[in-house]
Amino acid sequence: MRALIIACLLMSCAPAFAVDAGSCYAVGNADARAYCLAKAHGNPSGCYSIQSADLRSMCLAEVRK
Repeated sequence: MRALIIACLLMSCAPAFAVDAGSCYAVGNADARAYCLAKAHGNPSGCYSIQSADLRSMCLAEVRK
């Protein structure tokens, strides 16, 4: 179930990565928005505001690449 929720969150902000960080602010879910912004800025510190431990770990792993 968690994997499904995380996949839905990522799909909702995936287009924002291709455009710019400004598009992230349109994402309604706070965790997905933080993930989107961290990814767009390449800033792992943004991942720490994510409440979901699974999504936070994934964010840190991807942004630190």
